Amino acid sequence: MKNPYEKCPVYETEHFLIRLIQLEDAENLVKCYSDSKSQEIFNADNCAGDFCINTAEGMTVCINAWLQAYEQEEYIRFAIVDKSFDKAIGTIEMFGGDTGVLRIDIASVYEKSSYLEEIIEVCVKNFYDLFSVKTIATKAIPKAQFRIEALLKSGFCLSDFKGREHYYLRSNKLLFTKI
Repeated sequence: MKNPYEKCPVYETEHFLIRLIQLEDAENLVKCYSDSKSQEIFNADNCAGDFCINTAEGMTVCINAWLQAYEQEEYIRFAIVDKSFDKAIGTIEMFGGDTGVLRIDIASVYEKSSYLEEIIEVCVKNFYDLFSVKTIATKAIPKAQFRIEALLKSGFCLSDFKGREHYYLRSNKLLFTKI
């Protein structure tokens, strides 16, 4: 297996290109990270900030931190690029361990089951091996109905771990039952 920190993979779906974040994405990503509807759904658990960013300068600082974490092999922050107009509309973060943590931040106009299923499918098909994880965990609050629907269709199940409310898990072996 290739080290994703030496050469970050690029994935393509019908609507999106998923690739390593770039400083050039800052201006476009402000639209996602300043979107109050999107902010409500972000998973900032155990993060240094809340990712409510309103300027390209603030987004550049954030992207620099993400790229530094990538260089230090802590996690990968991918840009989700809408292929129809070649602009970043959100991000995916993933890091490993036995259970990998997946974060999907996306502009609210893309918070639709079909788009989320497309993005989650890339993660499910590739991230277990890429990050050497047995299980992927991701958070979806009850208000994120389309996200929950996409997660359930993709084989994730709601976790019952105390202190980790609203987390959905999916095993690489699909030990969890689909709902």
